Amino acid sequence: MEQKEIRLNANKRKSLVKDYRRHCESLNTSKKEEFKQAREEAKDSIASAFETATEVVQRRFPLEDVATLQQLQAKHNTINAVGTDSCFSFTVTDAPKVLDHHNDEVEKSKHFSFELDGSITGEYGSRYGSGSSNNGKNFPYAMYREDMKAIGLNPDCNIEHDLKNQDVTEVRHNNNPYLSQCRNDNDYFLNGKTGGANLYNDWNSNYVLHVIGTGGCRSRSIPCSDLEFQKFEMMIQAKQSLVTKHTKWIESIVAKVNRLDQGIKSMTKFSQVEKFASHPKVNWKIDEEILADKIGMDIVVSIDDLADAIDNIDKPQATREEKILAYREAMRMAN
Repeated sequence: MEQKEIRLNANKRKSLVKDYRRHCESLNTSKKEEFKQAREEAKDSIASAFETATEVVQRRFPLEDVATLQQLQAKHNTINAVGTDSCFSFTVTDAPKVLDHHNDEVEKSKHFSFELDGSITGEYGSRYGSGSSNNGKNFPYAMYREDMKAIGLNPDCNIEHDLKNQDVTEVRHNNNPYLSQCRNDNDYFLNGKTGGANLYNDWNSNYVLHVIGTGGCRSRSIPCSDLEFQKFEMMIQAKQSLVTKHTKWIESIVAKVNRLDQGIKSMTKFSQVEKFASHPKVNWKIDEEILADKIGMDIVVSIDDLADAIDNIDKPQATREEKILAYREAMRMAN
C-alpha cells in the first residue's frame, strides 16, 4: 500500500506532549535522584525524631500514670483524661527566650506534627491551608507519588498550579476547578476510599503516643531540652526538603514539556516528531499506542480501500492491543 507523510493535528500533538511528559519523568536525572534521596532522608529523620518525642512525652506523662488513668476511665465513664496524639507542642526549658513576630520575648516553642498531612512549617493549623507549597498536603503527595501516578492521579497538581500562577496577583486565581478536582481525588485515594489502604491512618498509627489532658496540643505544651528541640526541627527541615526537591524536579519537567509544546506547534509532520525523538540528546521512545494510531492514518486510500473501509463499519473495531500488534508487524515487515 502506498505510504504518505502523516500530518499532525491538535489531538495528535496533545497525545505526543503528554507522552513526552511520561518520558521526561522516566529519566534518571540529578533532580529526580535528589528528590528520591530526600524522601529516604525524610523517613529516617521522622523515625529518629519520633524516638526523641517518645522519650520527651513519656517523661512528661509517665506510662504508669497513663495506665492508672486508663483503668479509671474503664471503671468510670465520666472520666476522660487520657488519649493518644500524633502532634505535640514542645517548649524549650534550658535556653533563652526568643523574639516573636511582635518583637516580644517568648518561650522557644513550636508545634511538631508526625501526621502524614500535618504541618511542615511548625505552625499550628497550616495543614488546613489551600494546598500550596507551604501546606502539609504536598508532603504525602511527594511521599506516595508513584502510587498516585500509577492509578492516574496527579500528585504534582499544586506545583503545576503555583507555576501557572507565579505572575498572578488576584486572590481569585486559586478558584481552579481542575486543581480542586485533583486535590479531592488525591485525598480520596489517601483516605483509602478507592478500595486501597487508608494511608493517612496507616502512617499516623506508627507515630502515636499517650498523652494526659483533654485539650488540644497547644493547651498542653510539653517541656523539652534545646537539644531535643533541635532534633524536632531537623525533622521539619527534612520534610520541607522533600517538598522542595519534589518541586524542583517537577519544575524542570514542566519546563521541558512546555518547550516541546511550543516547538511541536511549528511541526506539521509526524516524521519531524520522530526525528526529534530519536535525537541522541532526547532518546524518547514514543508510546506504541500513538505509533499504532499513526499506522492507521498513514495510508493513501484507494477505491478498494474505501470500499473495504465502508464494509468494515459494522464489524468489530480493532482493540488497542491489536493496533499495537499491527504496528509491530508493520515495523517487522519494513525491516
